[in-house]
Amino acid sequence: MKKNVKKYILGISSIVFIIILWKVASSTGIFGRVDKSTSELMLPPPEKVFSELISMIKSGYLLEHILTSFERVMVGFLLATVIGIPLGVLMGINESIKFFFYPIFRIVAPIPGVAWVPLAILWFGLGNDAAIFIIAISSITPIVINVLQGVESVDKNLDDVMTILNGGFGSRIRYMIIPSIIPYLVTGFKLGLGYAWRVVIAAEMVGVPGGLGYVLNLGRSTAKTEITLITIITLAILLIIMEQCLFRPLEKLTDNWKRK
Repeated sequence: MKKNVKKYILGISSIVFIIILWKVASSTGIFGRVDKSTSELMLPPPEKVFSELISMIKSGYLLEHILTSFERVMVGFLLATVIGIPLGVLMGINESIKFFFYPIFRIVAPIPGVAWVPLAILWFGLGNDAAIFIIAISSITPIVINVLQGVESVDKNLDDVMTILNGGFGSRIRYMIIPSIIPYLVTGFKLGLGYAWRVVIAAEMVGVPGGLGYVLNLGRSTAKTEITLITIITLAILLIIMEQCLFRPLEKLTDNWKRK
């Protein structure tokens, strides 16, 4: 209990420290580097950002763009999942399929998702289809690779037992492969969703209308740095919520499962 209290106190203290440092930097012209008017443009004080945040929340403007980005991420990620999980399983159980597809993913994996943005806009136009394509192609690689690793980590003794018992394809999938890939799948989902949020912001910044990336770019183009900061803070909060409410419980569950 004492350890948890200490953790939360120190965590809150670090946030308070950042806000105080932010306020001092804004009030002193980035510690004397620029004049006050320029400082407020480069780094608006916390109270100005907070006031703008309240205004954006009350008007529904911020929520509208959060939902736009969230919808794109979920659709693109779901598409990557629907394709990636079966493909990863097939690559794990069939060497011919693995040898055919694996080089493709080795080529695609190092390519930053942002690099697909110009082609996606050229192929699909300025709309949801371009964003969904970029998200799907960026998310699918970690899902496929982690599922493949999960299938390849199946206990060979269990495989021998299934062979002795004449276990069919369905039984192998249910009792061997699914339990084996779930811990790896959590990691694949975590990486895939992280990539999805990065690329959707990039796509929205360079032309796909609406979404948090659009708001981020709007703040830059209109010299309203407070809007840019609000968008960055919003993204951080969204990813922290995903980490704490979705992936942390799943990771604990799979860790306990592996220990057993």
